[in-house]
Amino acid sequence: MVKLILLDYDGTISPIDVEEKMAFPSKDVLDAIKYAKRKVRVALVSTKACDVLIKKVDELDAYSCIGGAEVLFNDRSCIDVDLVEKQDNALEIINMIKNDYEVSKVKVEVKRTLSGLIAGFSIDWRFSKKPSSLEKILNKSMLSGMRVIVYENHPFVDILLSKKDKGDSVEFLRKIFNADKVVYFGDSENDLPAFLKSDISVLVLNGYNDHMKKFRVNEMVRFNDVGGLIRKYADN
Repeated sequence: MVKLILLDYDGTISPIDVEEKMAFPSKDVLDAIKYAKRKVRVALVSTKACDVLIKKVDELDAYSCIGGAEVLFNDRSCIDVDLVEKQDNALEIINMIKNDYEVSKVKVEVKRTLSGLIAGFSIDWRFSKKPSSLEKILNKSMLSGMRVIVYENHPFVDILLSKKDKGDSVEFLRKIFNADKVVYFGDSENDLPAFLKSDISVLVLNGYNDHMKKFRVNEMVRFNDVGGLIRKYADN
């Protein structure tokens, strides 16, 4: 049997209540991932860009990045073709952000593929005030055909050019690895499509997502106990 363990990043294996430069998985989680890699396939599924994920957790079997806009596996990069035709729209949003005084004061990350295509944005105000003009940018993004992901109780939003979601990533990774069983760990609304497409869904409770308990999953685990559960599913 081929088993595939898929892990979201922020809030699932890495803390979300610290600055980005301090946001890394704990030694216990990294050791658990190394242990799992000896037994099963392991991949990250995140809205972060691939270059960021590889630096955080290296040498995995695959990386599904920027919500599924780019997938890395077997030294190959697979990119959603929709990104190419939306580059002008993305540049328009970048200019809008640069010219917005309030939004320009918070952390704005431009997400790019390894080849340099713009694939999305993250606007993060966790250590500042939420910009009052944010809705204007989100509305413009949606009118431009982009996907806006708002997280309840989380001080950041994602704007993605691709219509692919994490459920699409689960299906794609299942197919390329010919996996019989997929276990998915996630913590937010963004992970719901992946939960539905997985054989086993694990909700990671991190202190900011109690509202997610209303959704049906196979198992719930506290953030500090994720490493142990990764080992469990690698063995069983």
